[in-house]
Amino acid sequence: MSLFLVFIGTFFSILNSSMVNVALPTIMIEFGIDIQSSTWLYTGYMLPYAIAMAIFGSLGDLYSPKRIFLLGVFIFAIGSLSCSIAGSFWMLLVSRTIQALGAAAVMTNSMILAITPFEQNQRSAVLGWWGMISSAGSLIGPTLGGVLTDHSGWHSIFYINLPFAAVILLLGGNYIPSPPKTNHTKIFDYRGSFYLIISLVALLLAIIIGSTSGWLTKTTLPLIGLFLLFAWLLFRQESRISQPLISLALLQNPSFAATVVVGFLQGAALFGSMLLIPMYLQHVHDFSPTYAGVLVLPLSISMMIMAPIMGKLATPPKIRLLIVSGMAILAIGIWIFSRLSLQSPYWLLAAALIATGIGLGVSSTPLTSNLINVVPQSQMGMASGLFNMIRYLGGVIGSTIFGAFIQQRVAAYIIPLTISGYTAPLAEKMALGRAFPEVFLMGAATAAIGMIAAFFTGTTKKMKNP
Repeated sequence: MSLFLVFIGTFFSILNSSMVNVALPTIMIEFGIDIQSSTWLYTGYMLPYAIAMAIFGSLGDLYSPKRIFLLGVFIFAIGSLSCSIAGSFWMLLVSRTIQALGAAAVMTNSMILAITPFEQNQRSAVLGWWGMISSAGSLIGPTLGGVLTDHSGWHSIFYINLPFAAVILLLGGNYIPSPPKTNHTKIFDYRGSFYLIISLVALLLAIIIGSTSGWLTKTTLPLIGLFLLFAWLLFRQESRISQPLISLALLQNPSFAATVVVGFLQGAALFGSMLLIPMYLQHVHDFSPTYAGVLVLPLSISMMIMAPIMGKLATPPKIRLLIVSGMAILAIGIWIFSRLSLQSPYWLLAAALIATGIGLGVSSTPLTSNLINVVPQSQMGMASGLFNMIRYLGGVIGSTIFGAFIQQRVAAYIIPLTISGYTAPLAEKMALGRAFPEVFLMGAATAAIGMIAAFFTGTTKKMKNP
């Protein structure tokens, strides 16, 4: 029952994110926003989601992963309810931020709760199943989101979270076990949390504004300065105290540091590319949200199949090889997307989706397994939060840069097409058809760099408890 409840929380936090991606084109029309503005709904979710992971991971170590997990479910439910009744773009954006905070608490602590009842040699297999559940959310999300958006409106994609959240909150207190407590007292690093939030918000706002308005503007430069100042304050704080929010000793472990770097590049390649696929299918090929959701099923199916298999194969001697292979396949899959055109047969799209899903499935579970093999139990929440924070920061940065890039390329292509005599709608479609392959090339290159970084992963000796 405990695994069932934890898996439900994991499933629905992933499900809702993937449903929203399919609904974005419809939301754009209703609120009259363009592609660049629509990425704020994605960034407005991913930014607090990423930042909060490190904080909720440390809070889980301090107050128990079970308590923080259940708190996250409650916050996620409140955010979902607020999203479902949102009547404006800004209300939806704020509601998505609330939802993201709950999802961060759920995801960071669900992995720890899933592996807690099992011995060390069984945990990779459990992580494989946990990865499969996450993939199932990605699998069902686009199709279900498309169906609900077409037939009940985009508001309905948020309703379905509420009954499942209620079940977890009612049963979780009795059925979800708490990990064993450590013997030493922990103190939460409030100052480090403040420095972390300010530095990352400044960094990501600088990237968002700089990618569209320029890097040397009067707005961007102060944000970069603010980031550097608070990043330095964070580093000084974490190096001076005995119980930091982010242990610098973790990053001194070469395998852990390489795992974090690969996670960042995987997140940038994945989320930057996957955010755009539903838009590509709907704007360029004129597919409905339902059909676009069905078309991307091969990605999630292949990832869901690979996750439990990798859970069994991800033993310490094989981890490096699996991560390198997965990132290579991911790069190939995203590269195939860059070869698509309006005349491309579906099998080519399916090949791109399947290769991308296999690459993610092969690399993701070994990355997570590597964490639990080198990090002591007392720092599992911190390590999980740090890894997931940086992975999703990669997603925020990737989606922001890719979104700004495609907007710029569309603007560059649409002017000569219009001058050539094409109507405005046709010129826009043709411009999008030319711009999307270029952004997918950026995603493939990012994954390829991640493959290089993956050579430095591989399990080293487990760190001692602090």
